[in-house]
Amino acid sequence: MSHGSDDSENYWPGYVDALTSMVQVLAFVMMMLAMAVFVLSQSVAKHAVEAIAKVINAEVDPKADVKTMTQAVMDQVQKLQSAAAGGEAHKAEPSPATKAAATAESEKISGMRVAGGRSTSDNTRIQVDPAAPRLTVNFEERSFRVQPDGAASITNLVDERKIAERGQLVIINAYAYSGDGALSEARRLAYYRAMMARKQLVDAKVRPDSIRVNVTDTSDKQKGMTIDMVVADKSAS
Repeated sequence: MSHGSDDSENYWPGYVDALTSMVQVLAFVMMMLAMAVFVLSQSVAKHAVEAIAKVINAEVDPKADVKTMTQAVMDQVQKLQSAAAGGEAHKAEPSPATKAAATAESEKISGMRVAGGRSTSDNTRIQVDPAAPRLTVNFEERSFRVQPDGAASITNLVDERKIAERGQLVIINAYAYSGDGALSEARRLAYYRAMMARKQLVDAKVRPDSIRVNVTDTSDKQKGMTIDMVVADKSAS
């Protein structure tokens, strides 16, 4: 007498094949997503460096990689700082027009202070009145572009406080969220945001030498998506 269990079908091999195929498909999809995120991050970083290079008139090759472009920007920053400090005294004295132009460019950089984990004399924060006018500008996550409403708020602040006419000092405090572990990337993003906000102020006729930039670490994720603008007296610098 035969038993029914001997004639029943075995579904286990088909189940294993289906599960294996699904795991392979998921692994492929995850690999493609990782590649897409990497390519996108490189593209965003490159556009940010190009924007900063345009602000400080740095010569960069659009076809170069992000590391090369960043080095070109840093070289331009050092060159402008050296010109402001008179580090090229061995050269012939430039004409008044040339000297004024070089000073104007160097002042764009001289006020940029990056405050990291350590406190040094180079990144000492400017003391301002707690009641000084302030403006908080919000950014989208991982974005350094100033939104239209943020740009309008900056323009309104300049107009209402007559910053350009009075020559008041504007301090831009950018915040780098350090909670996800990528601190260097967070500081770079915060710096890009500060630079784009600075560009908005310059477009609104605020003098470059009246702008200071600070980048500070924060463990508050919401604060890490903002920058603060503080209007201070010129004597605060």
